[in-house]
Amino acid sequence: MLDDIKADQLAARKAGDRLKADLLTTLIGEATQITTEEFKRGVTQVTDEKVIATVAKFLKNTKLTLENLATERARLTEVGGDVSKVDGRVKAAETELAILSAYGPRQMTDSELREAINAFRTSNPDANVGTIMAHLKTSFGGQYDGKTASALAKA
Repeated sequence: MLDDIKADQLAARKAGDRLKADLLTTLIGEATQITTEEFKRGVTQVTDEKVIATVAKFLKNTKLTLENLATERARLTEVGGDVSKVDGRVKAAETELAILSAYGPRQMTDSELREAINAFRTSNPDANVGTIMAHLKTSFGGQYDGKTASALAKA
């Protein structure tokens, strides 16, 4: 997976797509860092799981940025301020989200997530929220939104 991202980063550079090239460069840098703790455990190579986890982290941060920008736009609109800069940042964040989504695992829909939780509850009637979340992480890691899963597990 890392090789695919590197190839796409090079293609973006050659095509002059600065936003995509810079985003992928940052993603590669973050994904290829091996922490001291990982090195002590003998980790010397980057796995697809680590790349996927890094992509998921970037996706989460970009979604949070979009939420914050929406709040800022609403505030500016309320006071009659200029929203053009915010709109430009929103467009860039949406582009980043589209780029990153191509590398992340397919996200479960709310109904698929609900079905997975209900199936686990059926086979484990005494399961609490923590047990359900642990099951989701091991079985579907990176494929769902944690806030949504937690809300569904508590319901």
